[in-house]
Amino acid sequence: MPVPIIGRLNYSDYQALVIALILLFLEGILRVVTHCLPTFALEFFKGQSQRLFTMRFKEMRTRPAENIQDAKSFREMAEYWGYTVEEHIVRTQDHCILGIQRLPEGKFSTSAVDSKSYIESMFDRCGISHSAIRNEQSYSSKGIKPVVLLYHGLMMCSEIWMCNLDEERRLACLLTDAGYDVWFGNARGNKYSMKHSKYKPNSRKFWDYSMDEFALYDLPDTIDYILETTGASSLTYIGFSQGAAQAFAALSINPKLNKKVNLFVALAPATSPKGLQNPIVDAFIKASPNIVYLFFGRKAFLTMTMFWQKVLYPPIYTKLLDTSMKFLFGWSGNNMTEEQKAASYYHLYNFTSVKSLVHWFQIIRANSFQMYDELPPYSSPTAMGHYCHRFPTEQIKTPISVFYGGSDSLVKIEVLLKQLPKPVFVKEVPPYEHLDFIWGSEVHTHVFPELFNLLRKYNTCDDEKDMRLSSHEY
Repeated sequence: MPVPIIGRLNYSDYQALVIALILLFLEGILRVVTHCLPTFALEFFKGQSQRLFTMRFKEMRTRPAENIQDAKSFREMAEYWGYTVEEHIVRTQDHCILGIQRLPEGKFSTSAVDSKSYIESMFDRCGISHSAIRNEQSYSSKGIKPVVLLYHGLMMCSEIWMCNLDEERRLACLLTDAGYDVWFGNARGNKYSMKHSKYKPNSRKFWDYSMDEFALYDLPDTIDYILETTGASSLTYIGFSQGAAQAFAALSINPKLNKKVNLFVALAPATSPKGLQNPIVDAFIKASPNIVYLFFGRKAFLTMTMFWQKVLYPPIYTKLLDTSMKFLFGWSGNNMTEEQKAASYYHLYNFTSVKSLVHWFQIIRANSFQMYDELPPYSSPTAMGHYCHRFPTEQIKTPISVFYGGSDSLVKIEVLLKQLPKPVFVKEVPPYEHLDFIWGSEVHTHVFPELFNLLRKYNTCDDEKDMRLSSHEY
């Protein structure tokens, strides 16, 4: 009689199982020992690690970097940069409670001469045309600003958009100062969306979601709320990584949603990742979903990350993440400054469900941008011969623009473009890796000029709809 789960594993599954068991066992022991130590002992070891680290590496944290690193919320970060924040609540059709944010107005008035000159000088540093600045005369007759929704990637939250230390690289703030009404989405399960009207976060049902739920509920319901609140008829959507993938998914299965998004900007879109750089870990993620569930359970994924973030000396935590990303994805991180990493990496990780990770592993294993497979092959006799629906992305009607990195191991651009209608604009940034599209040192010159030109073209006010260009060519 075969052993459940174990009896269905192949050689690579066994290899992944053994390696993962060893790593998790060692990490678990270390975490338990650390957790049991008294506070004074932790502070002593933290101090000693700081001393040893500073002897080996140069301290790269400036005061702004420390302030952003230590910020506990999106509001704290935005207010540090001088912006007013609104917080809103979205209730999805399946009763999940999402927390989203809004920057309703810029730090500078686009109508004041001095402020406009400052904004123009900042845009000059980015190579952005002054015509991208939206003043009151460019709003609709109802005074409605053009609306932009920014959405984060996998295991992230809205805070990623507030991490950049240089104002010309802070996309959200540039958009706000240019006269756009800027909103920030948060996926269910992260720190701003960990609430449900029926289930509590400690229940398994709360975490029973994948990208299907992002596409079916979170994104459409968030967009509907924003449009109803602002009075705008459509918005521009800018998604990073999974934020782009969930928009491809949502637009492909919801025809009405296409009319509510006037432009979709996909930054480092991951719809068909190649897999991971390390062959052992790659074998693990391509193993049976039961193996992943066996190790991580069926609730939140890698909750121990938050523990180590609190315990480790900050620069050590930054170096640890850098090393991990090199190990997993082959990223060098050379396009980000050490100071930027120190500020950003503390806002890189947030909670998500194990099921949403399994969904990505299924996509990688099947080499298909598909819905979550409830019956993966060989999981049961019923699974043999069943069909798992792929997202019909070729049916999307919304204008799509794509920015991708030539050194991004998570983006297979040839596969992506074959799955889409012809995009209105595609740009490769050859040296860029995945995270460079939000925190790269030259993102303001490599990405922002074309992005703002696209926004200007596709964000005509309601009174000008009849004058819109029929062509989708950039």
